[in-house]
Amino acid sequence: MVRWILSADPKIAVDTTQLQARRVFIQDVTCAEVSDWGHMQISVSDSYGFFQCISNDGVDGVFITAHMPDVHFLCNFPQIYNTEFIVANTCIWERLSHKSLLYSLRSKKQDAQLWFAKQELSVDANHLFRQSTTLNNVGQFGFQTSLSERKLFMHRKKGLVNGIQESFDRVSPIVFLGE
Repeated sequence: MVRWILSADPKIAVDTTQLQARRVFIQDVTCAEVSDWGHMQISVSDSYGFFQCISNDGVDGVFITAHMPDVHFLCNFPQIYNTEFIVANTCIWERLSHKSLLYSLRSKKQDAQLWFAKQELSVDANHLFRQSTTLNNVGQFGFQTSLSERKLFMHRKKGLVNGIQESFDRVSPIVFLGE
């Protein structure tokens, strides 16, 4: 089963219509039964909280759509890091934060696999270049999507794991020049 976690931040989980559209998307990309969205029973002082649903597809993973601090927070829980893979549909934002998350995961589970949404360059309010997913393009899905989510839908017939491998970037523990 894949646990699909979504930040309850109104910029991400815009409204119930988009939340339901995201659930339909999950059914389409997993070809599996998907539970209704529910609130995660987790208390976070500086967060909006989280919604979650489960796809019963025989795959053991977690797919998180949230801001980077929330992804880091969630990845401290054994029910998150003790899975076969984690997909972070989030912005890298701070340089090497994706590597930092992988190192943290590997300190808890040596063979942790982390996949990140493909990043696009954007300019923040302080005129700094940032790597972001720029959730936008409500388009055909009825909710704000990242480039990687749109690619995942295109590759859905290859199976969820293969679709993720083709649509998201696997985080390497090696720091490459220019990262």
